[in-house]
Amino acid sequence: MGSPLSPILVDIVMDDLEIQCLNTLSFKVPVYYRYVDDVFTIIPRKKLDEVLTTFNNYHQRLKFTHEVEVNSSINFLNTTVIRSENKLITNWYRKPTWSGRYINFHSNHPTKYKINTIYNLVDHAILLSNDRFHNDNINIVQDILINNCFPKHIIKQHIQKRRNILKNRNKNSDEHKIIINKYDKTTFISLPFVKYLSHNLKSTLSGNGMNIVYKINKKLNTLIRLGKDKLPNNEKTNVVYKIDCKNCNTTYIGQTKRHLRTRVKEHYNNIKLHTSNYSVISKHKLETGHDFDWTKPNILHNEKHVRKREIAEMFFIKKTNNTINLQKDTDSLDNIYDKIIKVV
Repeated sequence: MGSPLSPILVDIVMDDLEIQCLNTLSFKVPVYYRYVDDVFTIIPRKKLDEVLTTFNNYHQRLKFTHEVEVNSSINFLNTTVIRSENKLITNWYRKPTWSGRYINFHSNHPTKYKINTIYNLVDHAILLSNDRFHNDNINIVQDILINNCFPKHIIKQHIQKRRNILKNRNKNSDEHKIIINKYDKTTFISLPFVKYLSHNLKSTLSGNGMNIVYKINKKLNTLIRLGKDKLPNNEKTNVVYKIDCKNCNTTYIGQTKRHLRTRVKEHYNNIKLHTSNYSVISKHKLETGHDFDWTKPNILHNEKHVRKREIAEMFFIKKTNNTINLQKDTDSLDNIYDKIIKVV
């Protein structure tokens, strides 16, 4: 999760799963639709266990759950699919956890953003539902907007405007393409939004072929800090660290991208290897009979970028006296920096 590759890999796996599993079933599935890993299908009731077992046997780490229709309807993504008179119709679906909170009309945002909120809600109410539900859904949209402090005349004006656009969207598709081509050559500039001032500036720049995209500087993440628990040193990653000898002033400095405890454990267990594979820490222990403070490694620096972390490691090796690091650990850092490092 979180990787740019995730959706692609999911699609590849699900595509292979479909080919294998659907061909394995003892019957042909009449209706099958999928969005990423959410599947909507129509199958005989008595075949439900067979389908679920077949899909769950594809891979031991993939387990599917299922829902069946209730009162001739089932929720799928943002729609409720309804079986009515041997046809399938849809209605706009909102989860039970849906709060109805949208951008407040009195917030410090461009008016265009607020109007787009109306358009977005109307699109959901109309495009996701059958004609018979449109009026009820529009009433829901009006209630949502009123609860978010939108004036009634603004709501009425822009809901009607958006409904007219949707009604004639096929007719206006060619005109829309012409508008897109027109703006393809426009220069876009991103500016902080300042009420009144930004609007006047936009009017001036738009007359010179430049289109303004606003950015809002004050967001919730600038006001509310993330409440993550502080990690203990041993659980941190991407660090430059120092391990001190308990019996003398000798120090070892290293860097790792993994959890610090994993790297410290490798240092501790190195003494169990053949003497030809001993690290400088193991050699110091063997020659002096000393031991290191394994429970309290010190973190000197945090850095995700590998090369920057390696430079930081070399910096601290040269800055710290009595290190037992090999000379080759600092070969990549020219000696010209030695005098500067000592005084920093």
